[in-house]
Amino acid sequence: MDKEILVVVSSEAAAYEVVRALEALDREGTIELHSFTVTFKADSGTFTAKEERRLRSPGTVALATSTGALLGLLGGPIALAAGATAGAAAAAAAAGVAVGGTMGGTAAVGGDLTYSEFASELLRPVVASLKPGSYVVAASIYEDSTGPVDAAVAPHGTVVFRQATDDVVVAGIKADWQAMNDALDRIEAEIDRSVGEEKAKLLAKRDELLMEQNAGRAALEARVRLLQESWDHEIANVKAKADAAEARAAARHAEHARKLSRFVATQKRALHDLFT
Repeated sequence: MDKEILVVVSSEAAAYEVVRALEALDREGTIELHSFTVTFKADSGTFTAKEERRLRSPGTVALATSTGALLGLLGGPIALAAGATAGAAAAAAAAGVAVGGTMGGTAAVGGDLTYSEFASELLRPVVASLKPGSYVVAASIYEDSTGPVDAAVAPHGTVVFRQATDDVVVAGIKADWQAMNDALDRIEAEIDRSVGEEKAKLLAKRDELLMEQNAGRAALEARVRLLQESWDHEIANVKAKADAAEARAAARHAEHARKLSRFVATQKRALHDLFT
C-alpha cells in the first residue's frame, strides 16, 4: 500500500543514513521508494528543504509527489538551503506555497490534486512537537508491511507518522461529490415544502447550486484524471525497476506492480461509477 512516512532524526548525517536505508530496501524490492524530502527545523520554527527527489517514470515525466504535500502540512515558512535540488522547489509548489512563504494546511499530490484531507489533524501535532535542530525525512513509499522500514531506520531515527494516501485521496473525492449532491437534495426538499415568494427564492438558489455543482464536478473529474495519471506512472516506474533488477528483487518489484495494478483498477472503476 502507498504510504507517506515521517522519520525524525537528530542530525543531517542521520537523515541521509535513513535515505540510504530506504534506497537499499527499494533496490532489493522490499519497498518502492517513490520520493523523499530531507528538511531541517531551525530555532525560528522554519523548515529548510535540504534535498528532494521525486519519482520519474520511464518516460522521464516528473510527478508532483506527496512528499510535497507533507511539506505543505509541516506548517511554517520554508526556505531552500544552498544546494537543495530544484525538486524541492517543485515540492513546495506542489504543496500550494511559494518558497520562502508560509505553508498552510492545503497540500497537493499529482500537480493540482489537492488533498488537504490527508490526515492533517494527525500530522500537525507531530510536527509541532519537533524540537529545533531536528531533521525530518518525509518519504512516499509502497510497503506490504511496516516491519522492514521500521527496522531499517531504527538505528538512525524514529518513524513518527505513517499514513496511507490513495485511499484518503479517493475518499476525499467521494465525500466532496456526495456533499454537493446532499446540498441539492436538501434544497429540493425545501422547494417541495414551500410556496409563493419563498419557493421562487429557493428555485433561484437551486439554479445557483446546479451551476456550482457543474463547476465542482469538472474540478473533481480533473482531480481524478491527475490521480489516475499518477497511478499509471507509478506502476510504469515499478515495472521498469523490475526489468532492471536482479532476479529476486525483480520478482518483488513485479509483485508490487501487480498489486498496485489490481488496486488501481478497482479504484478507477469506483471513480468512474461515481459520476455515472
